[in-house]
Amino acid sequence: MAFIIRAASPTDLPSITTLDIAAHKPASALLNMNLLPPDGIHALYLSRYAHFLSQPDRYRFLVAITTKNETTHGGDIAGFLVGARPKLESFEEDEWNPVFPEDAPVEKLAWFSGLLKLMKEDKMKYFKNDMWELEALATLPSYQHRGVGSLLLTHWLEAVDIAHGTLYVRASRSGRGLYEKLGCVNKGEHSVDVSDHGWTQPIVNTNMIRAATCAGT
Repeated sequence: MAFIIRAASPTDLPSITTLDIAAHKPASALLNMNLLPPDGIHALYLSRYAHFLSQPDRYRFLVAITTKNETTHGGDIAGFLVGARPKLESFEEDEWNPVFPEDAPVEKLAWFSGLLKLMKEDKMKYFKNDMWELEALATLPSYQHRGVGSLLLTHWLEAVDIAHGTLYVRASRSGRGLYEKLGCVNKGEHSVDVSDHGWTQPIVNTNMIRAATCAGT
Protein backbone atom coordinates (compact mmCIF):
# COMPACT_ATOMS: atom_id res chain seq x y z
CA MET A 1 0.00 0.00 0.00
CA ALA A 2 1.25 3.48 -0.89
CA PHE A 3 1.07 6.46 1.44
CA ILE A 4 0.89 10.21 0.93
CA ILE A 5 2.57 12.74 3.22
CA ARG A 6 0.75 16.00 3.94
CA ALA A 7 0.60 18.67 6.62
CA ALA A 8 -1.58 17.92 9.62
CA SER A 9 -4.74 19.94 10.19
CA PRO A 10 -6.79 20.72 13.33
CA THR A 11 -9.38 18.12 12.37
CA ASP A 12 -6.66 15.45 12.41
CA LEU A 13 -5.75 15.97 16.05
CA PRO A 14 -8.30 13.63 17.72
CA SER A 15 -7.26 10.78 15.40
CA ILE A 16 -3.56 11.56 15.91
CA THR A 17 -4.03 11.47 19.69
CA THR A 18 -5.84 8.12 19.58
CA LEU A 19 -3.17 6.77 17.22
CA ASP A 20 -0.32 7.85 19.48
CA ILE A 21 -1.84 6.26 22.58
CA ALA A 22 -2.57 3.01 20.70
CA ALA A 23 0.94 2.88 19.22
CA HIS A 24 2.79 3.37 22.50
CA LYS A 25 0.54 1.83 25.15
CA PRO A 26 1.84 -1.79 24.89
CA ALA A 27 5.37 -0.76 25.93
CA SER A 28 4.81 2.56 27.69
CA ALA A 29 5.22 2.61 31.45
CA LEU A 30 3.65 6.06 31.69
CA LEU A 31 0.52 4.98 29.81
CA ASN A 32 0.09 1.93 32.02
CA MET A 33 0.60 3.46 35.47
CA ASN A 34 -2.94 4.84 35.72
CA LEU A 35 -1.72 8.37 36.37
CA LEU A 36 -4.92 9.62 34.77
CA PRO A 37 -8.16 8.01 33.54
CA PRO A 38 -8.32 7.31 29.77
CA ASP A 39 -10.21 10.51 28.97
CA GLY A 40 -7.66 12.51 30.97
CA ILE A 41 -4.76 10.92 29.09
CA HIS A 42 -6.47 11.67 25.77
CA ALA A 43 -7.07 15.31 26.74
CA LEU A 44 -3.44 15.69 27.86
CA TYR A 45 -2.06 14.30 24.59
CA LEU A 46 -4.53 16.33 22.54
CA SER A 47 -3.42 19.57 24.20
CA ARG A 48 0.23 18.77 23.43
CA TYR A 49 -0.43 18.24 19.73
CA ALA A 50 -2.65 21.31 19.52
CA HIS A 51 0.31 23.24 20.94
CA PHE A 52 2.60 21.94 18.19
CA LEU A 53 0.09 22.69 15.45
CA SER A 54 -0.45 26.24 16.72
CA GLN A 55 3.19 27.18 16.05
CA PRO A 56 3.98 26.32 12.40
CA ASP A 57 7.09 28.52 12.35
CA ARG A 58 8.64 26.29 14.98
CA TYR A 59 7.14 22.85 14.33
CA ARG A 60 6.63 20.76 11.19
CA PHE A 61 3.59 18.52 11.73
CA LEU A 62 3.13 15.80 9.10
CA VAL A 63 0.74 12.88 8.63
CA ALA A 64 0.97 9.83 6.40
CA ILE A 65 -2.34 8.77 4.89
CA THR A 66 -3.44 5.99 2.59
CA THR A 67 -3.72 7.00 -1.06
CA LYS A 68 -7.42 6.20 -1.19
CA ASN A 69 -8.04 8.99 1.33
CA GLU A 70 -5.50 11.55 0.12
CA THR A 71 -8.14 14.16 -0.77
CA THR A 72 -9.73 14.19 2.69
CA HIS A 73 -8.67 15.31 6.15
CA GLY A 74 -10.85 12.69 7.83
CA GLY A 75 -9.39 9.60 6.21
CA ASP A 76 -7.12 6.84 7.39
CA ILE A 77 -4.08 8.36 9.10
CA ALA A 78 -1.38 5.70 9.22
CA GLY A 79 1.22 7.72 11.11
CA PHE A 80 2.43 11.17 12.05
CA LEU A 81 5.60 13.13 12.79
CA VAL A 82 6.36 16.35 14.65
CA GLY A 83 9.75 17.91 14.02
CA ALA A 84 11.13 21.09 15.59
CA ARG A 85 13.33 23.61 13.87
CA PRO A 86 16.25 25.11 15.82
CA LYS A 87 15.13 27.57 18.48
CA LEU A 88 16.48 30.98 17.54
CA GLU A 89 17.20 33.63 20.18
CA SER A 90 14.70 35.97 18.54
CA PHE A 91 11.94 33.36 18.58
CA GLU A 92 9.41 33.62 21.41
CA GLU A 93 7.73 30.29 21.90
CA ASP A 94 4.67 29.72 24.04
CA GLU A 95 5.54 26.88 26.39
CA TRP A 96 3.18 23.93 26.61
CA ASN A 97 1.78 23.76 30.11
CA PRO A 98 -0.19 20.56 30.67
CA VAL A 99 -3.49 21.00 32.49
CA PHE A 100 -4.57 18.12 34.71
CA PRO A 101 -8.10 17.38 35.98
CA GLU A 102 -8.93 18.81 39.39
CA ASP A 103 -9.47 15.31 40.80
CA ALA A 104 -6.15 13.97 39.47
CA PRO A 105 -4.01 12.14 42.07
CA VAL A 106 -1.70 14.84 43.43
CA GLU A 107 1.03 12.48 44.65
CA LYS A 108 1.29 10.62 41.34
CA LEU A 109 1.35 13.82 39.31
CA ALA A 110 4.07 15.28 41.57
CA TRP A 111 6.17 12.17 40.92
CA PHE A 112 5.45 12.41 37.18
CA SER A 113 6.48 16.08 37.10
CA GLY A 114 9.72 15.18 38.84
CA LEU A 115 10.35 12.43 36.31
CA LEU A 116 9.87 14.86 33.42
CA LYS A 117 12.36 17.22 35.06
CA LEU A 118 14.95 14.43 35.34
CA MET A 119 14.46 13.52 31.68
CA LYS A 120 14.84 17.13 30.58
CA GLU A 121 18.03 17.53 32.60
CA ASP A 122 19.48 14.44 30.93
CA LYS A 123 18.43 15.65 27.49
CA MET A 124 20.20 18.98 27.97
CA LYS A 125 23.52 17.15 28.35
CA TYR A 126 23.34 16.45 24.62
CA PHE A 127 20.87 18.87 23.05
CA LYS A 128 21.85 22.35 21.83
CA ASN A 129 19.51 25.12 20.72
CA ASP A 130 20.94 25.11 17.19
CA MET A 131 19.83 21.49 16.67
CA TRP A 132 16.72 20.23 14.96
CA GLU A 133 14.68 17.86 17.12
CA LEU A 134 12.27 15.01 16.51
CA GLU A 135 9.42 15.70 18.93
CA ALA A 136 7.10 12.82 18.06
CA LEU A 137 6.77 9.91 15.66
CA ALA A 138 4.15 7.14 15.74
CA THR A 139 2.49 4.64 13.43
CA LEU A 140 -0.96 3.12 13.85
CA PRO A 141 -0.47 -0.52 14.97
CA SER A 142 -2.31 -1.89 11.92
CA TYR A 143 0.18 -0.10 9.64
CA GLN A 144 3.38 -0.84 11.52
CA HIS A 145 6.26 -2.57 9.68
CA ARG A 146 5.15 -1.09 6.36
CA GLY A 147 7.71 1.72 6.19
CA VAL A 148 5.43 4.52 7.39
CA GLY A 149 7.83 5.81 10.04
CA SER A 150 10.77 5.68 7.65
CA LEU A 151 8.75 7.50 4.98
CA LEU A 152 7.80 10.31 7.37
CA LEU A 153 11.34 10.68 8.68
CA THR A 154 12.92 10.66 5.23
CA HIS A 155 10.48 13.32 4.06
CA TRP A 156 11.22 15.59 7.03
CA LEU A 157 14.98 14.99 6.91
CA GLU A 158 15.08 16.56 3.46
CA ALA A 159 14.47 19.94 5.11
CA VAL A 160 17.00 19.19 7.85
CA ASP A 161 19.68 18.32 5.28
CA ILE A 162 18.95 21.33 3.08
CA ALA A 163 19.63 23.46 6.14
CA HIS A 164 22.77 21.40 6.94
CA GLY A 165 21.17 20.76 10.31
CA THR A 166 22.23 18.55 13.18
CA LEU A 167 19.39 16.38 14.50
CA TYR A 168 18.67 15.36 18.09
CA VAL A 169 16.41 12.40 18.87
CA ARG A 170 15.45 11.03 22.27
CA ALA A 171 14.65 7.46 21.30
CA SER A 172 12.77 4.67 23.00
CA ARG A 173 14.03 1.11 22.80
CA SER A 174 11.60 0.29 20.00
CA GLY A 175 12.53 3.29 17.86
CA ARG A 176 16.30 3.20 18.16
CA GLY A 177 16.87 0.80 15.24
CA LEU A 178 15.04 3.03 12.77
CA TYR A 179 17.00 6.11 13.78
CA GLU A 180 20.29 4.24 13.51
CA LYS A 181 19.43 3.27 9.93
CA LEU A 182 18.98 6.95 9.10
CA GLY A 183 22.33 7.97 10.53
CA CYS A 184 21.65 8.71 14.20
CA VAL A 185 24.35 7.73 16.69
CA ASN A 186 23.89 6.75 20.35
CA LYS A 187 25.47 9.38 22.60
CA GLY A 188 24.19 8.16 25.94
CA GLU A 189 21.34 6.32 27.66
CA HIS A 190 19.13 7.37 30.54
CA SER A 191 17.36 4.77 32.68
CA VAL A 192 14.77 5.32 35.43
CA ASP A 193 13.64 2.59 37.80
CA VAL A 194 9.84 2.73 38.12
CA SER A 195 9.31 -0.64 39.80
CA ASP A 196 7.84 1.10 42.86
CA HIS A 197 5.06 2.39 40.62
CA GLY A 198 3.93 -0.95 39.21
CA TRP A 199 6.13 -1.33 36.11
CA THR A 200 8.87 -3.96 36.22
CA GLN A 201 11.01 -2.63 33.38
CA PRO A 202 12.93 0.67 33.70
CA ILE A 203 12.12 3.57 31.41
CA VAL A 204 15.09 3.73 29.05
CA ASN A 205 15.70 6.54 26.58
CA THR A 206 18.63 6.90 24.21
CA ASN A 207 20.04 10.31 23.33
CA MET A 208 20.91 10.19 19.63
CA ILE A 209 22.57 12.68 17.30
CA ARG A 210 22.59 12.76 13.51
CA ALA A 211 25.45 14.90 12.30
CA ALA A 212 24.85 17.66 9.76
CA THR A 213 25.13 16.49 6.19
CA CYS A 214 24.94 18.09 2.77
CA ALA A 215 21.69 17.49 0.91
CA GLY A 216 21.99 14.71 -1.58
CA THR A 217 25.00 13.06 0.07
